[in-house]
Amino acid sequence: MLKRNKIALSLFVVFYISFGAYLTIFQERIVYLPGYQDFLDCENFRDADKVTWQGTRMYVANLDRPTVVLYHGNAGSACDRFFYADIFTRAGYGYIIVTYAGYSNDTRRPSHELIKQDVRAVISFVNENKIPYLVVVGESIGTGVASYHASVQAPDRLLLITPFTSLAAVARERFWFYPTSLLVDNAFDNVALLSQYQNPVRIIHGDNDFVIPYRLGRDLYNSLPNTQKEFITIAGAGHNDLFLRTETYEAITSFLRSNY
Repeated sequence: MLKRNKIALSLFVVFYISFGAYLTIFQERIVYLPGYQDFLDCENFRDADKVTWQGTRMYVANLDRPTVVLYHGNAGSACDRFFYADIFTRAGYGYIIVTYAGYSNDTRRPSHELIKQDVRAVISFVNENKIPYLVVVGESIGTGVASYHASVQAPDRLLLITPFTSLAAVARERFWFYPTSLLVDNAFDNVALLSQYQNPVRIIHGDNDFVIPYRLGRDLYNSLPNTQKEFITIAGAGHNDLFLRTETYEAITSFLRSNY
């Protein structure tokens, strides 16, 4: 009996160490789940310009208006987020909807650094086009990308939909049995990235979200140093049904239509 217990314990230790190593080495494969829909062949954005700027691809329209940059959530591709274009257009905005490196038939593998390069390319594109009024919107994993954008060059307004405090905190929620702070490269620490941001920011989060827990959105809100901040709770909404609620669309639109 004692021998069998030792064997079982040894197997558990091997599995624990092996899975921890997998989590460390392949963390970006766990974080990013790209869709491979063809960027140029996206019918959803047939009326938008399909722009490649410094290697970063984006769907672009109406840059003569106040403009929204969207950094989308994890799974799928920018092509799937065409419904945002309708929201932005109806609110009187142009848009730049960004396709991440490694997504939409890009042969590269997504990584934190490549996506940060995308952000710097977007900022270069915004500056080149002399866009006078910019709102940055981030959704889910895209809230980390949006926060990085805000840390490099602050937009006029920032909207974060189902955000987190940091990727390490999300990993800690999912893999609570590992010392994730030692294993996970915390590329997007939103608390740190937004520590100097002073322009208006709104956070929208469903209080039944188990993918990025509601508590992490509240913790990020509480950490923000500026007074121009607002938290909108979508009661009963989870992570994947947030956009089935009219309150979500209303919260986005009212933020866009205020003060520009």
